[in-house]
Amino acid sequence: MNIKISDFWLRDFLDTKATPKQIGEYLSLCSQSVEKIIPEEGDFIYDIEITTNRPDCLSVSGIARELAAILPRFNIKANLKQVPWEKISPRKNGLPLQIKISKNDLCPRFTALIYDNITIKPSPDFVQKRLKASGIRSLNNVIDISNYLMVELGQPMHTFDYDKILKNKMFLREAQEGEEIITLDGQKRKLPAGAIVIEDGEGRLVDLCGIMGAKNSETDEQTKRVLLFVQTYNPARIRKTCQTLGFRTEAAARFEKGVDPEGVIPAMERATFLFREWCGGKVASELIDIYPSPPKPKTVSLDKKRMDTLLGIDLDLEEAKNYLDALGFKTKRDSAKNSLTVLVPHWRNNDIDIPEDLVEEIARLYGYHNLPNLLPPISQVNFQNENNFKWEEKIKIALKYWGFTETASYSMVGENLILDNKSHLKIANPLTNDLLYLRTSLLPSLLEILKKNPDQEEIKLFEMANVYLPRGNEELPEEVMTLSLVIPGKNKYLQAKGFLEALLKELGINEFSLRKSQDNFWQILAEILVKETTVGKLGQISLAIQNKFNLEDNIFALELNLQKLLVYATGAKKYSPLPKYPPVIEDLSFIFPPQTFIGPVIEEIKKVNAIIKEVEFVDSYQNTRTFRITYQSQGRNLTGDEIKNIRKKIIGSVSTKFRAQVKEAF
Repeated sequence: MNIKISDFWLRDFLDTKATPKQIGEYLSLCSQSVEKIIPEEGDFIYDIEITTNRPDCLSVSGIARELAAILPRFNIKANLKQVPWEKISPRKNGLPLQIKISKNDLCPRFTALIYDNITIKPSPDFVQKRLKASGIRSLNNVIDISNYLMVELGQPMHTFDYDKILKNKMFLREAQEGEEIITLDGQKRKLPAGAIVIEDGEGRLVDLCGIMGAKNSETDEQTKRVLLFVQTYNPARIRKTCQTLGFRTEAAARFEKGVDPEGVIPAMERATFLFREWCGGKVASELIDIYPSPPKPKTVSLDKKRMDTLLGIDLDLEEAKNYLDALGFKTKRDSAKNSLTVLVPHWRNNDIDIPEDLVEEIARLYGYHNLPNLLPPISQVNFQNENNFKWEEKIKIALKYWGFTETASYSMVGENLILDNKSHLKIANPLTNDLLYLRTSLLPSLLEILKKNPDQEEIKLFEMANVYLPRGNEELPEEVMTLSLVIPGKNKYLQAKGFLEALLKELGINEFSLRKSQDNFWQILAEILVKETTVGKLGQISLAIQNKFNLEDNIFALELNLQKLLVYATGAKKYSPLPKYPPVIEDLSFIFPPQTFIGPVIEEIKKVNAIIKEVEFVDSYQNTRTFRITYQSQGRNLTGDEIKNIRKKIIGSVSTKFRAQVKEAF
């Protein structure tokens, strides 16, 4: 998320002689990236990209706090300044307001204050200019206060016309499915279940919390009494509501990243000062502050050995302590243990949890540009399954040389590409209606590509990507790296099986088996097993599926679960000494019943005798299959009688088990 802030505004919080150019350069080196510095009417506007984990920097004060720690590292003095604020003097027996919250986790901290004697008028010129520079339109002094402090302090707030809150009652709760609200922009919005809303004493919805107020409670030129809300909300609820509605505001963008609940009262005190200065307002009620579960102070320990390992340098522990202190952490050094105990400031509670987080803070103030540019040994970062990348690359290279073309398609598919009977996860906020579901197979996408390339002859395609298998119970899906390939043409099953054998050989897997199976997606289907583990499928795509894509040729396909398959991959080489005695090689042909699998036949032939070293399937015609058999002994020359006896056993075994008839014997 980007924010734009004025240099003049920044210097309200920061006393420094640094030039805008220096501020932009050094802030980018050690914290948030300044993408542009725009000169404007004697001022400069910083366009700053804020990383998602640093919502504390989504404000003028947050950036000033960073610069106060960073600029001295470059020998430029910088000190934080205090902006005017007013201690709240609540008015006892003032204007009434009853608040009820259905669940504490919806709103961790709720504060409210009522101001009287309000005069609605335009804001001061400097306020209008600063808001405009930040991309926010100035409306009137009351509304501008809430927007101004959102940018200045990073604390979104909302103003209501107090007299429009019926019966002076407010009930914060979850919305029911289908409830409607007309927001300040005049749009009627149908709310999802679970959105955080506030209703008044008459049951009217007066606020879509954390996103935008309702039209029926807005301040206008007749407003005399203003109700100010400064709260924090459940970030996940705000984001989910925004995603469902397809509607996001500046306030929501901050709430969904997490707002510091300890910053609520300082923001209220600053608002009280501005209401008096800009609107002539006076506090007219007691301060309502509902804060049932304040976060406990968070401490993190960091030992020097761990710090030096991650940084790649030998850094003095006292120097590390000084960096953290400059950033607002409170550190205590333990000389005996050579470590630091660090108390995390409240504005960093959301992103500092472990020692590595502290090392990152130390590293950026030390200067990433000053760190060695060598990566640490792979063992230090505990990187697992690094060999998978090697095998995946080897597979891609092999398929390329075997004539395959690699494709890449979307992980999301439309209803037209859901062709199996599996359940698919539906995306709550799809980019288009053609990208509604997370795919569970790559094959429909490959068939779609074949459909779009009807003129390509001898085309063979493959894709290697994740598929997404639902786990149930609203958990994230299981992501499985999968390889799928398609081969159009008649009688290409054996060719597809040949590619499977060659591929497994590349991976060092020499033994596998096929098991006949059934599935509506496939016309012919065999499951691929390695050591009793099903690792994929091989077969012909169903004719009904082919017709949906208007594909005339038969489509043969191979689908492999690489997550399971690569467990068995090995680069180890097995040494076999060259035999002293020559082999005897002969071909045997059998006539089999239709749809007989060849793999079991080969395994049966190998089991007949130990001197059968290799059985290769070499030819096929109608129901006739020809096998090339290699006989070889390590200790002697084989005689014709030995071969004859073994051949008889082969013929007998195959004939009995597979109801086959030998066609040719020698």
